[in-house]
Amino acid sequence: MVKWSIIAVCMVPVCAGLAGVFLPAFGWFPLYGKSDFTFDIIGHLVSRAGFLHSIWLSIFTALFSTFIAYWLCIFILIYSQHFSYHYWLRKVIAPLIAVPHVTMAVGILFLIQPSGWWFRIISPWLTGWQTPANLNIVPDLYGFSLVLGLVVKELPFLLLVGFAILKQTNISGYGQISRSLGYGPVSSWFHFIHPLIAVRLRLCVLIVLCFAVSVVDMALILAPSTPAPLAVKIFSWYQEPEIEPQFFAAAGSVYLLIIAAFCCGIWLLFGWGVGYIFRLFSFYGVRFSSGWRIAKLVQIGVLFSAALILLIGILALLSAAIWAFADIWYFPNMLPQKWGVSAWENGYNTYVSLALNSFTIGFIVSMLALISAIIWLEIPHKPVLKITDFFIYVPLLLPQAGFLFGMQILIIWLNIDGLLFTVIWAHYLFVFPYILLTLGPIWRRFDIRYELMGASLGLGKLAILWRVKMPMLAVPIITAFSIGFAVSCALYLPTIFAGNGHFLTLTTEAVTLAANASRQALGIAAILQMLLPLIIFSAAGIYLKLRWRRYRYFRIAD
Repeated sequence: MVKWSIIAVCMVPVCAGLAGVFLPAFGWFPLYGKSDFTFDIIGHLVSRAGFLHSIWLSIFTALFSTFIAYWLCIFILIYSQHFSYHYWLRKVIAPLIAVPHVTMAVGILFLIQPSGWWFRIISPWLTGWQTPANLNIVPDLYGFSLVLGLVVKELPFLLLVGFAILKQTNISGYGQISRSLGYGPVSSWFHFIHPLIAVRLRLCVLIVLCFAVSVVDMALILAPSTPAPLAVKIFSWYQEPEIEPQFFAAAGSVYLLIIAAFCCGIWLLFGWGVGYIFRLFSFYGVRFSSGWRIAKLVQIGVLFSAALILLIGILALLSAAIWAFADIWYFPNMLPQKWGVSAWENGYNTYVSLALNSFTIGFIVSMLALISAIIWLEIPHKPVLKITDFFIYVPLLLPQAGFLFGMQILIIWLNIDGLLFTVIWAHYLFVFPYILLTLGPIWRRFDIRYELMGASLGLGKLAILWRVKMPMLAVPIITAFSIGFAVSCALYLPTIFAGNGHFLTLTTEAVTLAANASRQALGIAAILQMLLPLIIFSAAGIYLKLRWRRYRYFRIAD
């Protein structure tokens, strides 16, 4: 009963959202006096100027960014077993995971635009530029800057999940077996190791892919606007006060759902094709045994690419931080001529209010989602109810712009728009799956013998949970809470649609400032947006270190 209640909390707004999108897309919208079903809106939308290019741009940026992030993740995971750099890699990716997408987009904008920090570093001694060049780098026509932003942001997330998968997989053992059978290093990776990682990583990759299809906040900053990706066009139609754009927005959401399904299908088909090719190689006895030189070249390429991606992410954040304290900074000077905090002082009350809103929403949502996840995982996982896990991940596997408009109709009909409860509910749809995805595999691997020992000492179920299980799983619990908080701080569309403009956060403010504000104000918003998740991650790390010192002789599981 409890599980079905949680499912209802997650699925009711999703189902209402889908209904609120599909019905207006086919002409049925009684709120505007339209009650006749028609295909004219769907058909007319295709003939609009730039619509097909928007579709192509959404597909290209989603598939290309996911492809790069996935294969970099796979090769990094493989090579991390043979070198000690994975320890430092985890230290680097932790803050990048905590950084919201908007902050990373702002940082990349400050870094690679013609007047950005990168060109200030190499000018004029390398470029000869005394003024910014007239180059269309951000945004570019084909969306490469958006691809870069998505890769920099999603690669750390895939690596975090991948490292957790490696703890459950004997990679070195499979590698030894494959080499004893005559496989070379490269072919053994694809024949034995990659299938093990790919199966467990598939859900996360599909989530990343669906997010890339429907991303709005990063696209508003990094993607072209003439024409814009489909999700951005849909969002702009939703913002129009006239009736006709609302129908176009609903029809565009239907197309966005189709695009997401198409991209997921392409990805799954590609994975099946790669697996089929290597099964054929195995069937015909192709070993590729002499692959050490190729392996070294691949290793160098992977390490260089990963280092470059992570370096871009770090430099982007540093660039945003510099702009937050730059009063005067003329091109091509590498550093500001005058530092100051005047912009901080002028907008102090606004920034405090925005940070407080972000923290309040993020903390409440993450705590509710964490409690829900623990309850969900503590309920016996019957084989008949295995499909229930799928319902929880549905909001992550659907484009946000594909159902949030319909969800807004439900919220208005219930007369709860603009309430804190509504914003928390909207955030919960996305935070809870991420916490369950992070905590679930470790929780389900917990040795039941410890619970039996607690029961033998006379402890009840709640006492076992509180005094035995949760202390032993403190590390994954706190990590899941921190990730949930970071996800909540990064949500843009759910805050806009559910809050109805009454609850402004650092994320919504950063997107607004990106269009028509000074770089210093935008840098301040980006830095504050980054600091909140980092504070939570840092506090969690300090607590765990203190706990480790106290219970270091009794520690059993992370």
